Amino acid sequence: MREPLDVKLDYLTLTLDLVNNIAKDAASRAYEQECGASLRDLRLLRFIGSEPGLTLTRLIELASLEKTLASKAISTLVARGWVTRAVGARDARHISLELTDKGEAVVLCAEPIGRFMERKLLSRITRDELAVLRRCLDKLVATGTEMSGSIEQLLAQMEAQASA
Repeated sequence: MREPLDVKLDYLTLTLDLVNNIAKDAASRAYEQECGASLRDLRLLRFIGSEPGLTLTRLIELASLEKTLASKAISTLVARGWVTRAVGARDARHISLELTDKGEAVVLCAEPIGRFMERKLLSRITRDELAVLRRCLDKLVATGTEMSGSIEQLLAQMEAQASA
């Protein structure tokens, strides 16, 4: 039998994934049941509702979605009658998105559910702890964005060492 490996098991990203998956699973079930919308649909609808006339390009940036996936999702939202798509007023190359009355009703249906779940999720931490958590997460997002270049350097060094 092999000896156990001495490897790190408590990666922060694993804990963040666990919390995220638990929260998303609960939210998905509630939103589907009560509002008839998936979590991703609601995420997109919320961005569109908060910025009427939002372009598809801006939505992709805000939602951190791949362009093809976002485009398909918008087509589904349009087909369900929740979003209208129009040629941009300022630039015909841009698609302008707005909620319909039905889309707005879906967002408003989901809002109390989302607020309740967020309150419940955060119920064991104080306001001060939440402020610290948000600052830390903002720093991690900034660092994560910069990290890909560092990883590329590390991989090149490892490759050079392996071939030496």
